Amino acid sequence: MYGVKEDADAVAQAGKLAFYLGQWVEDIGFGAEEVRQSKIPPLLVSDAQLKNVQWKNIIVVGTNNDIARELGLSFEKPTIRLIKKDDKNILIVGGKDKDQVLQAGRYLSDVRLNFKAGAYKTFFAFVALRGHIEKGEFDTALRLVRSPLGLSACGKNMALAGPMVAQWPEELRAVVRKRNAILYAELPKVLEERNKDKAVELWIEAMLTCYQCHQGIGIPQVRKFKPVEEIHEKHQRIAEAFGLVKVVGGERSCVACHAGQTSIRGYK
Repeated sequence: MYGVKEDADAVAQAGKLAFYLGQWVEDIGFGAEEVRQSKIPPLLVSDAQLKNVQWKNIIVVGTNNDIARELGLSFEKPTIRLIKKDDKNILIVGGKDKDQVLQAGRYLSDVRLNFKAGAYKTFFAFVALRGHIEKGEFDTALRLVRSPLGLSACGKNMALAGPMVAQWPEELRAVVRKRNAILYAELPKVLEERNKDKAVELWIEAMLTCYQCHQGIGIPQVRKFKPVEEIHEKHQRIAEAFGLVKVVGGERSCVACHAGQTSIRGYK
């Protein structure tokens, strides 16, 4: 949402946020009845239009709008702040002036949402890749590796992380090089050869390099965020669809992620 009197650059930034949010989510939340009534939810609205919209979660870009005034907000620096009010989640993108608002907005769109979109597409594609390998669907698996909507979506993430990676010690960069060599050179080759056993072996090797960075296995931990469970758990449903789930110690375990060894991620 933006204010009707907001600066044009801030309005454009709100549109950019809506675009990147759309790259991340799968559905904006409407069904056949809404389509029949031509009531498809708006993705970008002004504060004036918002009065006629039922909403629960919203991103507010800028400070020259009704919501910011009602909340009595003021800022001294570029800010992204979540405010909960009346069972609603309001994410404010603000600053003391237009430049700071744009700075905060660019960070949310270009870094956070853009990165998350690529990261989750890659993660879910990686789990599906194991399923296709197990089913002997080598052509589909190869297309998934090469697709910009599949595992190659990670290229976006690595481009964003490039300046940070350049500052990493050699032991970290070596893990990244190993992972890239597996996913984009070695694994495609064995998929073309339709070698299932070797493909599974390489898949597990690549998985372990991901764990190294995310969990600090043998190297410093570089990904320290806690995933949002209701989003992250989609990998379990993908694995279940391929039959890659079994019960370990009385608990369901995603074999596609754990390769049947729950101790890999510290579970007992």
